[in-house]
Formats: sequence, structure tokens, C-alpha cells
Amino acid sequence: MEENHGTSARTLLLSAALAIAVACSRSDGSGSAPPVAVDQQPPQHGGLEVAPNFEGEVKISWVTDEPAVSELLYGTDSLDKSGAPGELALEHSRTLNNLVPNTTYWFQIRSTDASGNESLTSRRSFPSGPPASGGVRFAGPNRPWFPLTVSFEGPFASERDDNPNPFLDYRLLVEFDGPTGQKLWVSGYFDGDGLGGGMGNVWSARITPDEAGEWNYAAHFVAGSQVAISTNPGEGTPVSFDGTSGRFFVAESIGGARGFYARGALEYVGGHYLRFRDGSYFLKGGTDSPENLLAYRGFDNTCDHGGIPTSGLVNGLHGYPDHAADWGEGGLGVDTDPLFSSSESGYDSRPIIGALNYLSSQFVNSVYFLPMNLGGDGYDTCPFVGYSTSNFDKTHYDISKLRQWDKVFEHAMRRGILLHIVLGETETANEMWLDGGYLGVQRKLFYREMIARFGHHLAIKWNISEETSFATSLVRDFAEYITLLDPYDHPVAFHTYPLPQSGQSTQWSEVMGDPRFSMSSMQGIADFAGRNVELWRQTSANSGHPWVIDYDESELGLTDANAELLRKKVLYDVYFSGGNIEWYAGYNPLPVGGDLRMEDFRQREEMWRYTWFARRFMENHLPFWEMEPADGLVRGETTFEGGAEVFRKHNDTYAIYYPNSQGTGVLDLNGTNGTFRLRWYNPVTGTFVGAARTISGGGDVVIGNPPAGDTNQDWVVLIER
Repeated sequence: MEENHGTSARTLLLSAALAIAVACSRSDGSGSAPPVAVDQQPPQHGGLEVAPNFEGEVKISWVTDEPAVSELLYGTDSLDKSGAPGELALEHSRTLNNLVPNTTYWFQIRSTDASGNESLTSRRSFPSGPPASGGVRFAGPNRPWFPLTVSFEGPFASERDDNPNPFLDYRLLVEFDGPTGQKLWVSGYFDGDGLGGGMGNVWSARITPDEAGEWNYAAHFVAGSQVAISTNPGEGTPVSFDGTSGRFFVAESIGGARGFYARGALEYVGGHYLRFRDGSYFLKGGTDSPENLLAYRGFDNTCDHGGIPTSGLVNGLHGYPDHAADWGEGGLGVDTDPLFSSSESGYDSRPIIGALNYLSSQFVNSVYFLPMNLGGDGYDTCPFVGYSTSNFDKTHYDISKLRQWDKVFEHAMRRGILLHIVLGETETANEMWLDGGYLGVQRKLFYREMIARFGHHLAIKWNISEETSFATSLVRDFAEYITLLDPYDHPVAFHTYPLPQSGQSTQWSEVMGDPRFSMSSMQGIADFAGRNVELWRQTSANSGHPWVIDYDESELGLTDANAELLRKKVLYDVYFSGGNIEWYAGYNPLPVGGDLRMEDFRQREEMWRYTWFARRFMENHLPFWEMEPADGLVRGETTFEGGAEVFRKHNDTYAIYYPNSQGTGVLDLNGTNGTFRLRWYNPVTGTFVGAARTISGGGDVVIGNPPAGDTNQDWVVLIER
């Protein structure tokens, strides 16, 4: 019924160390044991994987943070079946067989350490297989909004094969039809052995079903020279499992989903803010650094090849060591925290997963990163099997590394963190790396692989390039190809060079109204941040295709010492102008770090706190998606840092930010009627201060002084019905 876990060398070493520690109870030869701290902590779980095979078996693997005896409890309703407990170990697995096809199974893991402390994971589910059509397997929670992988038995290949090239000379498209008429055409990919190995006969596609019920699928699998990058559905010769079809069932949601899985897909809906499928709107407060987030020594086949010097980093790569202790935080354990390690360095995933846990705990809800920066600043990140300029390296992908990346991205979804995926860098060598800077075989394949492997995630912003210097015609071509392949219509943007004081951008003007672009990625001067946000918000609205305005970078990089300055100069200026924000970290020595060397996100905790206070204020008290900037409604205020910022929904809600409250002036409420409530909000503490005051519409209102604190401090005034 089950296959017992293997005992790894790591487990044996730790068990031996434990035995030695117990035997060597005293080193002074007296024979009496000193007081020993009693272990009262139960084992934590992590690294959960559910891996079905084509024979209908399902292998469930997990780890514990200390040697433990683990038991797998499972069943279709009550958990009445059990995989026999194994030995004390860190790594565990069970293989289940004789499962009923097309059935949802539930399971929990119970682990007990050597001191008798016991822990039990939450209930998880998986769909059994194979379906009646055979040769197909499904892996995933089998619930709405969670990723579900469908895999097919196909031609055996290696990630290094060149004739045919499994990435380029085969094309898998899977048509998915949902219970109420949904239709998705999803690009598939060569998946090696399906477990991260680069050789095998597994070909996969990923979907995030948006509804419970019966879904149907049909595989279209063809071969031909460079057929993978063709958008002509009739191109290629049908081979192998082409035409395989069947159905699967998505179970009703059981509640308790975390992060974005509780809110559904994040989508562009024709306005100035993205909206989740559950109806709530997204307000971004993220980190724009480090851009080489994925230059991490815990990933396979990852190394530094030069670029800007990264002194202080081990072998030029990130390790995020200060965040290792954040792995498993919040009692999430096996439900969220993956564990894997680099086959070359042996360094594991705890620090980078811990970094996401920390950012989420500070309510940072987006991360900006490059999946390919060869020839750019970092020269340390790529999805390929090699870093050379050869066509071979540019058209062959590292399956194990991409699988590790996806575990990190999936964790970001659980922690409520958007993936801001920047597909290119401004340096000429990076722009030219693929097809000499054009949309050819290499670039098309790069886009296809990124979309096929990661496009199923619920919250993605595709950014064509930082500081884009591609010709506008090429930017349009790139966006067209991305939108053709992406079945989920994630928004597409491109980043500017620093905008001038006027905020003008010739290239943005050239694409206004083009439905292929629905977001900005703005770089500008801090003193004009709000002005530039308002300009492009209005310009895009006038074009008939409103953009979501993201202010992603200013020339004043965020450090550990300038959060107050940027709060007054940029944060509320952007938010109350109708935009979203990410914080660029500049260039600083460690431990502060910067755009390529930021290791410890706690160095900027002051700004994460201020940003959360601003976001929380807007999300809890403002219908911000219905509001617009209206700075001219306040007159006579102190003009420090440009004076008051006003965000309003006419005759309903008004929010005013004063960078300095020595003089607050008057608010023009002409054209309104009735009474309003006025309250003061402290952006430093994130709290309302003092008693509310009633004011009347229909004329000018004197705002007055804040109820407490230094009038040189910044304050927010909330006026609402």
C-alpha cells in the first residue's frame, strides 16, 4: 500500500549527531549529567510535494525540521487509511497506489519527534488518476484558483537534445473547456521526467481553473522545425499523444486559502486599478529591488558571470542569510514553505522563501525581477542550460532550475505577492542577446517558455524591458506575441528612462490607446512623482484605454535612512495622485545593499511600515478605484514638497495629504451638499488621532490644525459621508 521513505545521508548524519549528543552527556568525567533543556517544540513541516505518475500512483514527499517519525493519513472523506510510520528522519515520502480514478483524496501528515512532541498538518487534497483515456496525469490541489498540472506521456528527450530540440521542434497546446463555457488555449512545455530531471517523456501544461465542476481538455501535439514558436494552429505534424482528450473535476472550494488563492485572478478591467476576481481592487506597495532576485545560490546552475561588482556576496550571488529564520514563520509549515537545494552548492531554499515570508509579513505585495539579465548589470540570471552566446544555450532551458523558480513563484502567490516579471534590461548587450534585438526564434521561444511555465500564476505584470530603448514598432511586436500566447491576459507594460519634469514620453504617447498595453512602469524624478502619475493617468483615460499607473522607480533610491523623506516626497504623492508604487533601492554597500546586493529586506523596514499604513488607510477607508486626484481643491496651504495632495470621490469622500501641516488652508466643497465627518490620520503611526469633527458641504471649509503632534509633521485628513 505504501513505499517507506528512503534514509538519506543527511538524515543519517543528523541521527548520528543526536545519538552522540545524548551519549556524551558530560565532558568533565564526573559521570553525572548536567541539566538538559527539554525539547517542547513539535516538528515543523515543509517542502510538501504531491507527484502522481502515469501508473495511477501518487508519491507524497515532505521534510521535517528535526528528526521525526511521520505518518500519512488519507482517504476520500474520512482519513481512514494510513501509510505506516517510518523511522526518525528529516526527509519522508509515501507512494500510494490502488487509488480510485478521478477521485479527490484528502490527506494529513502527523509527525512526532524523539521527545514525543507531535504536530499535524492541515488537510490537503489531490486528484487521483489516471483518467479513462490513459497516459495522462494530474497534479495539484484540484480546487478553484489553485494551479493544476496536466502531464502526458510523449517522446523521450533530453533538455540538451538538438535534433529535434524538445523546446523548439515540438509544440504542445492544450484546449481547456470549463463548466460554464470558459475556453483557454494553454501552451505546454517539455517537462523532462516531471520531477525536475532534464531527461524523460513528460510533457505538461498548467492551468488555474476558475470554477468548480467538470472540465474537458484536448491535447494538440505536433512536431516540426521551430514549430513551437509558430502561432499558426495548422503548422506541424501531429505526433504521439496528439488528440488525447478527457475530463477532470474541480472540487468546490473548502475555504481557508491563503494569499491570492483566496481572491482569484488579478485582472485588468478597463480602469486605473487591477481587480481580483472576487471583486476587490489591488493597490501595489512593492519592492523594485533587487532586480536580480533570482541570482540565488540555492538554485541549480546559477552563477555570476561578471557585470557590476557584487562585493560582499558569496560567489557574487544572493544568499539572503538573514531571512533563513523566517522560513516556516506564521505556523504555515507544510502548507506554504517549499524546501529544495542547489545540486551544485547544496545551499537550500529557506532564505529566499523566508525573504518572501518576511516581505509578506510587512504587507509588501509585489516583487520586481529579471528572469534573464545576461549582458546586463548582474549577468547572473537566466533560464537557459548555459550562459554563453551560442544559439544552443539560447534555445535550451534548464528544467530543474525553472521548476525551482516556480516553487518560489507559487509561494509568492500564497503570500499575496505579485510577480513583476521584467523580460529585458536596458544594457545593449542584453537587448541584443536574443536575435540581435529583434523578435526572432530565440526571443519568441523565451517568451513562450516564460508564459507556458509561469503564466498560470494569478498575479503577474509582464514588463517588456527596463528603461526601454527598443523602437516602438519592436515594442508593439513583442507585446503582440506575448498577448497572443498568454491565455490569462496578464497586463503588459514597458519601463521608461527617467521622465523629465514635464513627464513627457514620446514612446508612451505613441502607444496610447493600444490595447496591448494596459499599465505603466514609470521612472521619474521624486519631486515630480505625483504630477507625472496624474499626467499619464489622464492621458491614458483620454485615449479611451485607461492605464494602471505604476510608479516603479525614482532617482532617490530607498535606503535605511531616507524613509521619512520619501514618505513626504513620493509615497502619498503617488497614492493620492491615483497611482501604485514600488521602491527602488539604489546602490549601497552591504548590509544596506541595493539594486543588485540587497540581502536583508529588514534594512528598509521603516518604509515597508509607512507604505502599509498608507495602503491600509486607502483600502479600509477609501473607494480608491472610484476616486481621482484633485489637488486644486485645497488653497492657501503651506507649499512644502508641493503642498497638499487631494484624492476625491465627488460629494462622497476626500483624502488630503499635507507634507507639512503648519498651514492647512481651505478645502473647496462647493457643489456638494449635506454634512461630512473630518478625521486626522497620522502617517507615522498609522492611527487616527483626536475626535471626529462634523463639517458642512456647499462652500469652503477651513481645515485647521492637527489635534496633536508637531505641525511640521505630515498629516492626512479624511473627509467622508
